[in-house]
Amino acid sequence: MIKKPKVLLTEKYDISNKILSELANLESRHILFAIMKQPKSAQTISREQKIPLSSVYKRITSLKECSLIHEKADFAMSGHVARYYQSKIKDIEIIITKFEPKISFTKNKLIKND
Repeated sequence: MIKKPKVLLTEKYDISNKILSELANLESRHILFAIMKQPKSAQTISREQKIPLSSVYKRITSLKECSLIHEKADFAMSGHVARYYQSKIKDIEIIITKFEPKISFTKNKLIKND
């Protein structure tokens, strides 16, 4: 006898649900809007959005896992590696029909993939 996986278990590994969960988070949305037009460091995002730096790093990690942001590493004037983040998306449309979400993205054309 084959058991069907539980609904919640299959949703845990569904990227659509991960994206919906991430977009439901207010800090994640603030971060995405803050880095839409130009890349910014986590410190700059934290300062501008008044979000604790540890929360910014946590949200950035989640957003990267969902492929919603682009990370670029560059050398700073001090010689350290500086990381900058930019939103990969310009906007999102979410339609939920019969418990199944359909997510459509508009690509952010301002991203510079150097």
